[in-house]
Amino acid sequence: MEKRARKKKSCGLWIHLFLVAFCVFVVAGVYWQYREYRQLKVELADVEQQIADEQQKTLDFQAKKDYYNSDSYIEQIAREKLGLVKSNEILYINREQ
Repeated sequence: MEKRARKKKSCGLWIHLFLVAFCVFVVAGVYWQYREYRQLKVELADVEQQIADEQQKTLDFQAKKDYYNSDSYIEQIAREKLGLVKSNEILYINREQ
């Protein structure tokens, strides 16, 4: 009888040790995955910010491209860089400068 009781106690002890070890591994796994999740969430926010920045740059470049292809910009450059005037305009030159 005493042997049987001792055997039950040692068997119950092993079960308790196994359950404690199992719980420790589960908690450690959950913690590790939660940490990984938070890190990936931060990386995702960074990447989304980079995407938003690049989209804004794309819009800025498109606006510049549209402006550089506009008639008003071409006319401005023709007046400033080339000294061209329209046919009905008179060009005044200031010789003092």
